[in-house]
Amino acid sequence: MEDFAQANKLLLLGKLTASLVHEIRNPLSALKLNLDYMKMAQDDLPQDIKEIVTESLDAFEQVTFLIEDVLDFTRKPTAKIHQISVDSITDRCLKVISISARNKGISIEKEFESELPQLSANKNRVMQIFLNLINNAIEASPEKSKVVIRSFKKNCNGVHCVFWEIQDFGSGIKEEDQKKILSDFYTTKSTGHGIGLSVCKKLADELNAEIYFSSEYGKGTTFFVKFRLE
Repeated sequence: MEDFAQANKLLLLGKLTASLVHEIRNPLSALKLNLDYMKMAQDDLPQDIKEIVTESLDAFEQVTFLIEDVLDFTRKPTAKIHQISVDSITDRCLKVISISARNKGISIEKEFESELPQLSANKNRVMQIFLNLINNAIEASPEKSKVVIRSFKKNCNGVHCVFWEIQDFGSGIKEEDQKKILSDFYTTKSTGHGIGLSVCKKLADELNAEIYFSSEYGKGTTFFVKFRLE
């Protein structure tokens, strides 16, 4: 019951977040309008003020980008298929969740293979999988360590696949826990609700993708997501 209560709290938090984000957009629009006026008059402004206006507009664009991602993420899921880039989705997730890594002093390294083919998949479902796995890797990592995210293409028994993987260097998963880790509500964290990984597995199944992991207790864990292109 406590797990379901926690899940309900998270659902309510998601709805409240979406409402709050909508309210934030109005004052932001007023700020953007004033900055645009200043930009139009930049020929009459000192150089240092011009730079401040430019930096403020860049910051506005970043905040707007994050707001749109949050709203997109909280909207009711659909079965719509998009042409998406694994690397682009990863970058969007990292912008949303970067503060969690920064608070722990964790560096995130990216090793993306160039010119990966796009996937035909639901963007929100892929984003939800990545966000969960990135967040788990950050939580599992000791302070001032690193997380490595890789993407690459590989031939899998005659079928072309795109792989996405995330590696942390935390405590790893005990052997007796590894068979249970993708089960509903299973968690080894005292504050966890055990929903994230089982949700990732269900979403991967819907995408005709596969999620699995390798872990060595005391050394860390790597999660893999395999997307079939055909």
